[in-house]
Amino acid sequence: MKQRGFTLLEMLVSFSLVSLLFLALFAAFNTMGRGWDAADTRITKTEDMRLISDFLRRQVGQAMVVKIKGEKEESVYAFDGTATSLRYAAPLQPLQHQGGVFLVSLNIVNGKEGKALEMLYAPYRPELTWEESFKDAEPVPIFEGLKEASFSYFGVEEAGNDPEWRSDWEEKPQYPQLLKLRLADTERAWPELLVALPQVSDYGK
Repeated sequence: MKQRGFTLLEMLVSFSLVSLLFLALFAAFNTMGRGWDAADTRITKTEDMRLISDFLRRQVGQAMVVKIKGEKEESVYAFDGTATSLRYAAPLQPLQHQGGVFLVSLNIVNGKEGKALEMLYAPYRPELTWEESFKDAEPVPIFEGLKEASFSYFGVEEAGNDPEWRSDWEEKPQYPQLLKLRLADTERAWPELLVALPQVSDYGK
């Protein structure tokens, strides 16, 4: 019995089918790889979000009621805030083993990839103003690539009034009751960060 071989046309068709199969497999693996990369990026961002939120909550939660020199030479409480900046006195988390109180400034600035959150810090010296204290301080980046970021403050501005949320809290005779920090990156809004603050009455005037 005579054995029949493959014709050239049959071989070309076979090679074409095999090529299409490999292309389909490559496309599937490429899609899976992009999916894994995207999932890994989301997990990393979620972990960054958690770490940064925990750091800010612990740091701001240690705010202390102390006084510094004001612009008019009188002493004012060391808490000052606007929608884009927050200044307060507290032990500094990364330097707690050194002891001491620091003045801390958290600032929302424009970065290369959207808004960024930066920190300044300097040793607490009650005879200096904010500006004098931070004169030689170098900004430390905390997070970049934010779409939205803002501070707000809940408290009583004047005795007899009801507490309310405000976008600023500057040179007041008391601290706000709560601080709120809103952050959002390009993909989603972060959970709002709410921190209870110490009150002047707890320390005595």
